[in-house]
Amino acid sequence: MPKLFGTNILGLFLAALAFWLIGSLWYGPLFGETWLELQGMTKEMAEAQMQEKGMAKVLGTGFLLSLISTIGLSYVLQQSSASLLATCAKICAIIAALIVLPIMAYAVLYESKPMKGLMLDFGYILVGFVVAGAVMSFFRGKDAIDPS
Repeated sequence: MPKLFGTNILGLFLAALAFWLIGSLWYGPLFGETWLELQGMTKEMAEAQMQEKGMAKVLGTGFLLSLISTIGLSYVLQQSSASLLATCAKICAIIAALIVLPIMAYAVLYESKPMKGLMLDFGYILVGFVVAGAVMSFFRGKDAIDPS
């Protein structure tokens, strides 16, 4: 199967799917009520907004964003020659902490977004990136899990 930035295409799609599913759980049963409260929305308001935008469009665009992020992570993993599970997960965590978190923090600093919202959103990105990196490691070479 063809590869993109050293990761099998199937692995990219599975990593993106895992990242997207984590988001569904994170902003749904795990922290959905907190997220709605931070947005100043009720469940009914959120459902109405989803219907207005179109559920398929919102979910499809969410998956596309997960896929683009996963491709970007794969590029960095390729530049790092990473294939071991722990290495891939660690690099993805570093990207989340040193690149994504500071960018997200601008909203707290300049737009007066709540710190609690930053922590909630960053938690999702961190967990999603680490899981995506771990999934991709299985599709980056024969020694991806154990070098021995």
